[in-house]
Amino acid sequence: MDNLLEPSLFFHSLYQNVDGYQISFQARQKLFENSSDLTYGEIPFVSWREIILRANPKNGGVFFDLGSGSGRVVVASHLLFNFRKSVGVELLFELHEAALEIKNNFEKLATPQIKEHVAGRELHFIHSNFLNTDLRDADFIFINHILGDKKSFAQLERKLLNELKPGTKIVTTIRRLANTAFKRLGSETYKFNWGNSRAHFFEV
Repeated sequence: MDNLLEPSLFFHSLYQNVDGYQISFQARQKLFENSSDLTYGEIPFVSWREIILRANPKNGGVFFDLGSGSGRVVVASHLLFNFRKSVGVELLFELHEAALEIKNNFEKLATPQIKEHVAGRELHFIHSNFLNTDLRDADFIFINHILGDKKSFAQLERKLLNELKPGTKIVTTIRRLANTAFKRLGSETYKFNWGNSRAHFFEV
């Protein structure tokens, strides 16, 4: 276990046999309704670290990943930053189950050093539509591959503005939040598994 003491190595050991793309594809095939909005993409550990540092979220705050897939960003956040609570919200049951298995393995495999590193931090995964999830506790939110449907996108923006407290940080990829009530904090290009792409930074 000595080679797992460094957080990034420990992270990669957890996910080395998890194919989130395949799990997502198979889960979407089972849906009867249109699943075109349920795209999947992964963010390298190093890129997510850069995004967190750029966003500069509240120390000891609560982090939500909306559409968290197999939980990679949530687990990385749990390891990288002093969030009091890191929460993943995922609609597809199979991806949610994969995240729960990762959490279970995390607890089984964590060395005393890793446990000490994350002491006082909580890790949670919720099987739900994030449009129906209570986000009032959030201090930092990440939304990857944001909704393509204009009606759902507008509904999400209204939800964020209605529920989030002032000062909450939000990061999106692919698409910016459109409502001018969000304070724009700029955009940066990062390396993602689908290629170089922009991350957009906002504050409520």
